[in-house]
Amino acid sequence: MAAPSPPLASPVSRDYGELPLVKKIFSFPTMCLFLLAGVIFSYAPRGIAESDIWWHLRNAKEIVVHHSIPNMDTYSWGATGSPWLDHEWLSEVIYYLGFRALGLRGVLATYFIVLVFIYVGVYYRCCHAGADRKDAIIATLGAICLGGVSLAPRMLLFGWLCMIALLLILDQFEKNQKIVWLLPPLFCLWINLHGSWIFGMVVLTATVISGLLTAEWGLVVARRWTSSELRTLLLVVAASSAALFLNPFGYKLVWYPFDMGLRQQSVLKYLDEWQPVDFSSWNGKLALALIFCVIAAVLFSRRKWRLDAVLLTSFALWSALTHVRFLFFAGLIVVPWLARYVHLLGPYEPAKDKPLLNVVMICLMVAGMIVLFPSEASLRRTVSATYPNAALNFMQQHGMTEKVFNEYKFGGYMDWYTPQIKPFIDGRADIFVYNGVFDDFLRATSLRNTFEILDKYSVRYVLYEPGQPFTYLLEHSPSWRQIYRDNAAVVFERAPQGSDRMRGQ
Repeated sequence: MAAPSPPLASPVSRDYGELPLVKKIFSFPTMCLFLLAGVIFSYAPRGIAESDIWWHLRNAKEIVVHHSIPNMDTYSWGATGSPWLDHEWLSEVIYYLGFRALGLRGVLATYFIVLVFIYVGVYYRCCHAGADRKDAIIATLGAICLGGVSLAPRMLLFGWLCMIALLLILDQFEKNQKIVWLLPPLFCLWINLHGSWIFGMVVLTATVISGLLTAEWGLVVARRWTSSELRTLLLVVAASSAALFLNPFGYKLVWYPFDMGLRQQSVLKYLDEWQPVDFSSWNGKLALALIFCVIAAVLFSRRKWRLDAVLLTSFALWSALTHVRFLFFAGLIVVPWLARYVHLLGPYEPAKDKPLLNVVMICLMVAGMIVLFPSEASLRRTVSATYPNAALNFMQQHGMTEKVFNEYKFGGYMDWYTPQIKPFIDGRADIFVYNGVFDDFLRATSLRNTFEILDKYSVRYVLYEPGQPFTYLLEHSPSWRQIYRDNAAVVFERAPQGSDRMRGQ
């Protein structure tokens, strides 16, 4: 019941069903799907330097090599020995297998393929909601723009892939009740991939609730489930809830999303992706455009909205405006329901399709993606421009491996690239929140009790991004001396009394 209305029957759709198989396969919509893949491909390489992928790869390597999931921190010195829940272990393994096969190109290929599947699903849902096939392409491009915040090798993408699978299944429920029995295995998979399964439960619950009554409030309508439909849905909800406990950590993994919301507030306040939407930013302007589209759809159209559409649109917009990372989620939920209002292009007429031209265009796009697929060397250069490779090499050469205080985004890369130089902190923020290290890190880098905290942990070296207030403070402190600097990083060493010698440049 995830769609706001049943698909619109039209002469176009009937004509399409009568076309020869070749014309169906090599149709204009098929060519447009390859165009969508090309758009995603053009953006995907830019995200390869995502800061968390590195410690995820190290986790997965531990799992694949040792056949066990890490449950204690051995990567950092700021939380060494702390209990740890590797809550995205299955997604990590998939990325690592891609890396082991093709290096960084394998990582890129993995999340590119996942993104393509997600947005093909969005396109299908746009068509299912009644949008013309041409306009569905335009709407899907809008969803891709909204998802720009996560076009990177992130574990979250597997969560959104599960979300689109959930929505596609619910779209078909009224035609085929049995299809929802795919949901328990989907949720079993989902919880091992990513914590966003809780959003799936919200979607499923809203779908059930919206069919508990028959009513009409202006443009909003609700249809009561039949007794058979309601019984099936309730059984599926119960089975899906039970399936969540089929994971290596039991109830702890089920509780983790709630733990994050209750105990990890400092993380949510620090990381940019967890901040509310800033309407002066590009993401904020996209969110504002989405809100205006929803308002316009309500004000200037008399088409009915089903209750589940209203509930989930409201939830998706609230989530996206509260935390910018959920603009991706809003694209999955809201865009297909708005697509039926899009009339920017003329209607698609299958009888006028040109299969040969479509084949040529598809071949050109596939060939272009193959030829332009970044080399391993170019991807490594992208990474090297973001992370302190040279600085870490310098530190290794000079034996500077103990008590290194590092920038947050450098920590995961150190876990992977130089495991012998243990970071003070990395992207596994939860364990550092639990033992107080995260708050100390924030105080030190925001120039509150900086020297007291560096002394508290007996820090010997600092590896940080140049041009920051924190590095400016150390540059002008007699207690610290700069020993290395480049465009990516600056290294400081605690200075012995009476010494201001520069060891390297």
